[in-house]
Amino acid sequence: MLKRVLSIALTVVLLAGSIGYPAEAAKKAKCSFTKVNLEVGQKKQIKIKNKVKKAKYTFASSKKSVAKVTQKGVIKAVSEGKAKITVKEVVKKKKAKKIGTVKVTVSLGVKNDVPTAEPVTMAPVPTAPAVLPTNYPPVITPEPTEEPSPDPYTTHVMSIYIKENANKVYTVNGSTCYVTMQYFHAEIDGDYFTGTTQTGSTGGEGSVVIKDYKGNYNNGEKQYCARYIVEGTDDTGAPCKMFIEDNGLEYEDGTIITKPIIITNSKSLAWLGSADLSGRVSEYDDGKVIDIMWNESNTTPVTPAPVVRPDNTKNYNRELFVFNVSVGGSYAVESSYANSSMIHFNVESNCANFRGTGVDADWGFSDTRKQFTGQVQSLSARYILEGTDVNGDPCMIYVENNGIDDNGMVTEPTIITDSPEYAWIETAPLHGTVSWGAKLNIHMWTTSN
Repeated sequence: MLKRVLSIALTVVLLAGSIGYPAEAAKKAKCSFTKVNLEVGQKKQIKIKNKVKKAKYTFASSKKSVAKVTQKGVIKAVSEGKAKITVKEVVKKKKAKKIGTVKVTVSLGVKNDVPTAEPVTMAPVPTAPAVLPTNYPPVITPEPTEEPSPDPYTTHVMSIYIKENANKVYTVNGSTCYVTMQYFHAEIDGDYFTGTTQTGSTGGEGSVVIKDYKGNYNNGEKQYCARYIVEGTDDTGAPCKMFIEDNGLEYEDGTIITKPIIITNSKSLAWLGSADLSGRVSEYDDGKVIDIMWNESNTTPVTPAPVVRPDNTKNYNRELFVFNVSVGGSYAVESSYANSSMIHFNVESNCANFRGTGVDADWGFSDTRKQFTGQVQSLSARYILEGTDVNGDPCMIYVENNGIDDNGMVTEPTIITDSPEYAWIETAPLHGTVSWGAKLNIHMWTTSN
């Protein structure tokens, strides 16, 4: 009987082991700590527990003037005060999810008190009267060191994660400037907006043009100008679109600072059109991230730059090029204070001085239009062609056709080319007009001398 009972018990144990129990639910990712006290200059890394495979984790500081944080989650104490580090989890094709907040308190630090020894009273020693000099050397007062101004852009608006398309990057090495046109995909995350580059004929991509000027041309600046349209949801959960033009400069230390222009149809985010914004570019994984920051202390609305009208004081009577444009689809963003659109096109040329086609034949070039309240409509079309010059030699031409559409299109173009035959064009006065035929024809002119 005892053997039978033991046999039944053993069977039950074995069955229980074979049947098993539900697996423990996967643990959620979380920060290794939620509060930290630091002294100015100290660093502390936020580590993520229970990381999700193939997920990315982003870190954003509410006050970079107090505490900065790197893409790897390293906090650096900058100045006395308090800040919050928001940590989010980004999984492909899913909305970024907040996994935690780290409260940072930064202090100036406490100086160590050095104990002072009790004074010892010594017997007075007679001394001879001191002989004082009659001529004193001049006292040099050092100039006070100017304190660096604190960064006023302390409120984080959104982070734009840029993934460059390695198959769509084009360059032109001109005599005055080295031009790079790079296409990219963007994903945006933040407390005010979440979204991605708008899908369409360009495959959901934007483009940035980098102009690296040589020598003293344009003061040797390295200029950036990115343009794209994104779609997503605003801080109220409403679907919306944004047109973003981000103009920036790269400084000698490699820092890139931008000044974004934002046009959105979100009623909740209309204030972005006149807010004092600044972009900070840094490396992120296999791409870049642009943190858009807001100077909340500046309550004066930022007004749009005046539209620059093309020059009409010269006699532009010498035609250089004719570019033939096939117009494709367009995407627009309309707001209460401005309208914008991006008109996609292909381009070719078969004129006497140049024969060639656009390097992107997939409707990737854009004519960008902007019109703010009280202004005429501005236009800016950017494209690169590859072909042969008047001598039959291979060459590349970059065209940036800036102008206005005020009952007719007139432009003042910039042309950069690697053709020695046309190097002079880069610094020549230029003028653009249009005509219609089977295609839209862009005529480029200069003066006779």
